[in-house]
Amino acid sequence: MGNPIMRDSTLRFHYDSVERVITTMRQQIDLPMSLQSMAKVAYASPFHFNRTFRQVTGVPPSQFLYALRLDTARRLLMKTERKVIDICYDVGYNSVGTFTRRFTDLLGVSPTTFRELVRLPLLHLPEYPDPVTPLNGHLHSDYGLSGCVNTPGEFHGFTFIGLFDTPIPQARPIACAIATESGYYHMEDVPEGEFYLFALGLEHPIDSSACFDYDSALRGGGHQIRITHQTIHGTTNLYLRPPSPLDPPILIVLSLLMDEFFSHQHKIPPVALTAPPLAVHAHG
Repeated sequence: MGNPIMRDSTLRFHYDSVERVITTMRQQIDLPMSLQSMAKVAYASPFHFNRTFRQVTGVPPSQFLYALRLDTARRLLMKTERKVIDICYDVGYNSVGTFTRRFTDLLGVSPTTFRELVRLPLLHLPEYPDPVTPLNGHLHSDYGLSGCVNTPGEFHGFTFIGLFDTPIPQARPIACAIATESGYYHMEDVPEGEFYLFALGLEHPIDSSACFDYDSALRGGGHQIRITHQTIHGTTNLYLRPPSPLDPPILIVLSLLMDEFFSHQHKIPPVALTAPPLAVHAHG
């Protein structure tokens, strides 16, 4: 039987090395970063670093890096007036066309449309929504998914729960729901397959800015679940916690999902956009 102190020490080393690489990614977001250069920062071989990074964060390091780049672009679009072409270069892209396509594929809207959405009010936001009304994605079956979100005692707000087909929450979820402080949620018509379950806790009251700038929001889940023959394999209960530097970025347009959810709930037409709605499939 191994020495528990040694195991704890090794685990801390792995977490510290991964966090060190993520910090370097953020500091050099406009520069290319190979697996070899990441491994050098982590003081590990490329093979062991790649495996450790996936174990700690749930995603490969290259996927984490491109998500960080688009997350940085999202922040710049929100908080600055920089032109899209300048933001493209700021986050390490050499082609504005490639940057725009990748941003649109992974967030579901173009950079220009995203910036327009930031300036819109969040519509149809009641004080206490019905937590069992689901918002479903593009796939349908007769299956449902239910669970409970456990929140810290001081938390007061809504929890957005999404079922995604990638380990990074991006674009439009397969299905999603909103839980109030009761914690109960339910999604209808979830398809069979393997998915990732995420939760995002938003403190009440929620305004439009909170649905874009949710970097400090509580998070939960990130684990894989499998749905087969009306059977759920994996836990559907979620525990909200403070965000960690090791968490993958969240690449969703939450304001659109929230607006669609509450519009569906109250039979109100969702906000009209001058651009196409969220993209259905988004793979890195």
